Amino acid sequence: MRFSYFLLLILFFLSCSTSQKLQQKTELTTSFNNRYDVDWYAESHTFENNLAHFSDNNARIENGNLVLELNQNKHQGKYYTGAELRSKKMFLYGRFEARLKASDALGCITAFFLYRPNAAQNTEIDFEISGKYPKIITLNHWVDKRSHDKDIPLSFDSSQDFHTYVIHWKPNLIEWEIDGQVIHRATTAVPNKAMQVIFNLWATKSIKWAGSIKDAKLPTFAKIDSFKYTPYKK
Repeated sequence: MRFSYFLLLILFFLSCSTSQKLQQKTELTTSFNNRYDVDWYAESHTFENNLAHFSDNNARIENGNLVLELNQNKHQGKYYTGAELRSKKMFLYGRFEARLKASDALGCITAFFLYRPNAAQNTEIDFEISGKYPKIITLNHWVDKRSHDKDIPLSFDSSQDFHTYVIHWKPNLIEWEIDGQVIHRATTAVPNKAMQVIFNLWATKSIKWAGSIKDAKLPTFAKIDSFKYTPYKK
């Protein structure tokens, strides 16, 4: 009995130690000039509302940008392949800044968000851009099954040029900022567990949200110029 107790204690402390190592506690900057695999990895999976399967072949560095591609290519039971890049480490609070240019293809979603994998409940903070409405951005945050989505009109077409998108995540506060201007705040349902940073380009089943995908317009691309994380300080 005593041996089992001490074994559980050892496993607990080893788990905590591993968790600490996987959490980013210092500033992190990625320029995407040459490679991304030092701090990031391309994911291969899909989900119910996604018409595409993410493929690591669809994420690459080109002309100083991370390029995410969505094309008409059957894979793993889906009719399209998209791309998703995830940070290797987890983050708990801070400033998350990305310069990106969204896809303008109907049916496609460009996203920059924070997400906790394998959580019992949805845990995330989102920027999402629909190819049908590139002058509107969808913000969202989750700590359970309830969505807190909000559409914000933009003064520009997000698919025509790079813009700076920032998530300020603090205890009990989220601020979404674009090009230096805070566009929305939330003080309820704020996640309090470490999350990954994710960029992806996918094809939604929701015609209302993004329109019906047009194969003739594919391939389509989203581009990320840079990313910077600054840890939260009280």
